[in-house]
Amino acid sequence: MQIERLPAAQYPEIRDLLLDLLLQEQEHFDHPRLSRTELDQALPRTRPTFRGENHLFTARQAGRPVGLCWCVLYDPGTGLEGEVAELYVVPAARGRGLATQLLGAAVELFRRRGVTFAAVWTRRGNLPAHRLYAAAGFAPTEQTVLTWYPAEEAR
Repeated sequence: MQIERLPAAQYPEIRDLLLDLLLQEQEHFDHPRLSRTELDQALPRTRPTFRGENHLFTARQAGRPVGLCWCVLYDPGTGLEGEVAELYVVPAARGRGLATQLLGAAVELFRRRGVTFAAVWTRRGNLPAHRLYAAAGFAPTEQTVLTWYPAEEAR
């Protein structure tokens, strides 16, 4: 058995594997099932690179920034995706709906640009953030997110 980095010219060789994965995985999620043909038509051709965009929204009070919402847009080859990378309001300005307005600007950007998937990450115990994101249409998923960090000795 050999593991190799696939050259971009050979990406079409693994398309059937990607379709197998998508077909099998959809049974684990609560969304409409697509046929292999529908998945094949919806799956863009895999490319070796992709680009992203940063979008920063701010709330100002007396001309000074008191809140921010940082969004990222990117297309890994499966459609435009979005992420709310950071959302923050200074403590003195909280309780006035600024986070709701900032997040609303992000969601409007996602809608306007035709984002096919958007995510936001927060701590399990951050209940105010959970309520805020749920009110904006975000919902927990069936997926578990695992993270990898370099070993302590590598830092």
